[in-house]
Amino acid sequence: MATLRNDSNSFNVGNRPPAVAWTVVKGDSAAFRVTLTNDAGNTIYIPEWIISMKVKRPDTPTNPVTITDDATLVFTNTPSVTGDDDDGQFTVSLTPAESEQLATGDIFDIQLSNSTTGEVWTVAQGSFIAIEDVTD
Repeated sequence: MATLRNDSNSFNVGNRPPAVAWTVVKGDSAAFRVTLTNDAGNTIYIPEWIISMKVKRPDTPTNPVTITDDATLVFTNTPSVTGDDDDGQFTVSLTPAESEQLATGDIFDIQLSNSTTGEVWTVAQGSFIAIEDVTD
């Protein structure tokens, strides 16, 4: 949907993906659920999409965190639909081994791609706050 600015010949088009600040205790399991809807508010049929996620470490940390592709890959992740997810939902989860690798300021995005239509959609971007674990 386009939003008219003050100038009748100028429109805002598109939207930033939602920004997620994910706090994780290093070495713990962690997860959150994503719900996808279209502009009409109807859930999106997820089995038509391939879900992927990359976690990267910026070469030069910034404050506030800047999402950039110019960063070193920490690991890839494959979010998926779980038994607890409803229509239009999938779960992003980290294993203890994955969360152990995290540092505060690491960045991620979650991308869906549809091999039938060729569409690519970044549904969220964010950064981590990694808290040290006390109990081993």
